[in-house]
Amino acid sequence: AILSGSAELVLVVGAEKMTHTTTAEVTQALAGAGYQNDPAEAGLSFPQLFGRAARQYAERYHCPLGSMAAIATKNHSNAMANPLAQMHRVMDFEHCNNVSKSNPFVADSLRLTDCSLISDGAAAIILASPKRARAFRRDVQIRTLTQANDCLPIAQRDILAFEGPQRAIHAALRGANITLADLSFAEVHDCFTIAELLIYEAMGLAPKGEGHRVLDSGVVRAGGRLPVNLSGGLKAKGHPVGATGVSMHALAFRQLTGEPIGLAVPNPEFGLVFNMGGMAVANYASVLHARRS
Repeated sequence: AILSGSAELVLVVGAEKMTHTTTAEVTQALAGAGYQNDPAEAGLSFPQLFGRAARQYAERYHCPLGSMAAIATKNHSNAMANPLAQMHRVMDFEHCNNVSKSNPFVADSLRLTDCSLISDGAAAIILASPKRARAFRRDVQIRTLTQANDCLPIAQRDILAFEGPQRAIHAALRGANITLADLSFAEVHDCFTIAELLIYEAMGLAPKGEGHRVLDSGVVRAGGRLPVNLSGGLKAKGHPVGATGVSMHALAFRQLTGEPIGLAVPNPEFGLVFNMGGMAVANYASVLHARRS
């Protein structure tokens, strides 16, 4: 509406209430975002789909469970500094990496600590035309907004390739005329820890099958070259699905205006936001740019 000239100021609100129903009912409702015309696939929950991705990763490359546990530990540690995060609980690597009564497998190759929360939440942002934005004390420029679809049936694609996320993210970087090296931070869709690992590789931070490298070297950790999910991510910040994308942009805005909620990046210039729907079917990437006075 703003780009067409029909609006100059728009309020965008995202909200979701999930905790009023059972885990089984939430799981069934969310599964509706998957392919429904193949009975075998329609019967799979999202934990089962992402668990399948973790199992295929182990078969093609190596077991990812240690890296997945490291992602969970990282994001929970980041969330401890975020007063808005919905799970303020330290999750050490030993707990996340081991199957136990408090951390059982919820699907093949997916433990409880590998899953984001069922939660309630809301977020809002204001979008303004460049002319109207000049009247505000704080503003952040949206350099690019990109969207890429992948094939819905997983039987017709390689789910480890994460081609939709790769296309959306790299189109966003090209559109902003920057590279990964220019990014100050990223907020990405870690609905399950295996998703964040695959997103590292889709971004080009590491070759396929080697996403563990950026964890081991500290690149994606707080204080690293490109910290990912300083907010705690969906894993610990929370994942009320209708509010997730808006909240990621709101948190990126606060980071880029020098008033972060939680952990701060020194003098951030560019932030990447990546959100997805389904099993990496609908993929959205934004590059936000801080205004330098």
